[in-house]
Formats: sequence, structure tokens, C-alpha cells
Amino acid sequence: MIEVHRPAASEFKINTKDDFELCFLRHQYFRRAKFNPSQEEMQPYMGIVENHTNSTFYTYYNLFKAVGMYQEDILNIGRVHLVSFLGLYTLERMDEKKKVFSENFLRYNYKEATQVDFDQKNKANFTMFFKQRMEDLVRVCRQKCRNVKGKSSDEYQVFSGPGKPLKEPRKLLSDYEKLGYKKVDFSVFKSIRKKANVNSDATMFKFGDLWYIAIISDNRDLDLEDIVSSGYDPYENAHNLSPDKAYEIEEMKSFDILFYKKSKARKVMTLKKFISKNKKRKSYQEEIQTAKKLLRSLGE
Repeated sequence: MIEVHRPAASEFKINTKDDFELCFLRHQYFRRAKFNPSQEEMQPYMGIVENHTNSTFYTYYNLFKAVGMYQEDILNIGRVHLVSFLGLYTLERMDEKKKVFSENFLRYNYKEATQVDFDQKNKANFTMFFKQRMEDLVRVCRQKCRNVKGKSSDEYQVFSGPGKPLKEPRKLLSDYEKLGYKKVDFSVFKSIRKKANVNSDATMFKFGDLWYIAIISDNRDLDLEDIVSSGYDPYENAHNLSPDKAYEIEEMKSFDILFYKKSKARKVMTLKKFISKNKKRKSYQEEIQTAKKLLRSLGE
């Protein structure tokens, strides 16, 4: 192992909105691990990492895709957790637990524990540790999805009540009934605003014995419009394609392999052979014209 120095964590509490990566990496564990293991030291555990990261990724595929994670990302996160475990929680790092394990092993097996037994115990402990970290990852990603919002809704929620306006009016969004307010339709609010003789864009005023407060809504949840306008079309996903479109894509992939990856001479020979073979077939006239264009682009 190579001794390393990792910077101390910030004094401020982290959250999934601003410190997404630190949350799922369990950065406090990672910072406390003062050693980086070698590839040889990590290798005995990599089977566990690969198995559980693959299982987690495919079980929660849509969730990880929503936050921009793919299989290699989950595997790398698993490697970070392995570094944390080897630096903090192996029996070699915890003398008291190693002593307890040795005593229990002797009591139940009537022989002293060997290094192989310690290694097996470390793997069992790591499996439990790693399952918990993968559960944490899923939980944090779900919270991240809840933090992701679409475009501004430009809509108002209106409340009226006898009490004076709060210093933090947005509390009304969740606790308006407890605060003695009730909801008002926005069209009614605009009508009362005219009668109150206040500015046409006023969002807080008193009329009669009641205060009227309009609070702009948070960004709405993501919908199809947000995803499409971001440059990503969800209908391009293989699960949502029509059979014809899916077949066309597979044909293009085959064409790339069978034609575009060939040398120029092989391309020319393939095209000429195709034209010669099919030039008298009326149903192939469009394909023959395409082949001739490709030949001209190759300088033939």
C-alpha cells in the first residue's frame, strides 16, 4: 500500500443537490483511508465489485441513466469503496475485531485461523459493506432525480388570510393551513388586485381584512418537452423505437462493418461488383445510383 494524504472535508454539511458525488462516494470514509492499495491487493475483491456493480446497474438502469451514469461509472465508484474498505475495515486494520474472530474461529473449528481464513472473513465483510454502499448509491441517485426540475412553470399559487405576511412567504406552500391561510384561484386574485387599486404586478397586498399573497411556483417536474428540448429524444431509446427504425439502425451498423471499414480498393471492388451484378434489375435502380455516387466520391 502507498501512504497518501487526503484533504480534510468541509465544515459545511453536504447535500445531494450541490455535492452529489461526495454523497455517494461516502467521502468521509475515503478521506480517512490513508493508504492507496496496489492492483494486487485489490484483485481478490474485484470479483465482488464487478458482480454487485453489474447487478445494481442493470436493476436500476433507468435511474442511473437519468442522472448520467453508465456501467463504467458504477464500477469506478465500486473501486473507490474498495479503497475505503481496505484502508479502514480489514481485520489487519482492526486489532480488536481480528482478535475476536481468531478466538471464535478457534472455539468453533478447534484450530488456529490461518491467513486464508482471515482473507475469507475480509471478503465476507467487504460483501456486506459493499451491498450497503450500493444501496446508498441508489438512494442518493433517487434524491438527485427529485432535485432535477424542468423549466420554470411561471405559475403562481395564491393564498389569503388575516395574518400579517411572513418573513419567509414560501412557507405558505407547505403549511398554509397551519398558518391560517387558504388557497385562492389566480383569476380571483387578479380580480381582487384590480379592486384593491394596487400595481398590476403586485404579488402581496391587503384588501379589506385579508392579506393576499401570490408565490411563484418552483420549477415543475421534468416532462417530455424538457427532455426533447435538451437535445435528447427519449424515442431514440432502443426500447421505444418502431421495428422498422430498429431494423434500419441495425442495417446501418452492419453496413459500417462490412463496407466503411474496408480499404479504398476493397470498397471500389465491392461497389463495381454490385453494379455489374444488379444493373439489369429494375428494382435495384435506386441502389445502383447510390453505388455510382459512392464510386465517384472515391475518385472512380
